[in-house]
Amino acid sequence: MKITLLILHWLYPVSRGMLTGLLAMAIHECGHLLAASALGVRIKSVGLHWKGLFTVREAGPPMKNLLISIAGPFVNCALILTWHSSPIFGLANVCFAIFNILPIEGSDGVRAVKCWEQMKETSGRYAKSSMPVHESDIVESRP
Repeated sequence: MKITLLILHWLYPVSRGMLTGLLAMAIHECGHLLAASALGVRIKSVGLHWKGLFTVREAGPPMKNLLISIAGPFVNCALILTWHSSPIFGLANVCFAIFNILPIEGSDGVRAVKCWEQMKETSGRYAKSSMPVHESDIVESRP
């Protein structure tokens, strides 16, 4: 009887924490889904992997992809405000926000950095191609 109570005494907080983490993860993914929907990017599927929930969507332009990538951590940051009413839920959202924004392979942070780099590269190419050409810049090669 004492062992059963001891196991239940340990199991309740662990299961409560896991369920709270799953709820924070599900709301995080909803942030991505809402952002993609608002930006007109079609969602292909939502699934569960050993790392957690994930969303598969069509590829959009880098700016839209950046906004969609940071939408999940942004939702977690907003939910940190629930700390006073539910410290466990607040802590779960702190963890999700931090670990998803870090540039760790497979995270939203890595996707955001890649999108940012694509945007810089695209704007750099555009700036170079749209520069006016002066006669002094033209070099003729004569055989």
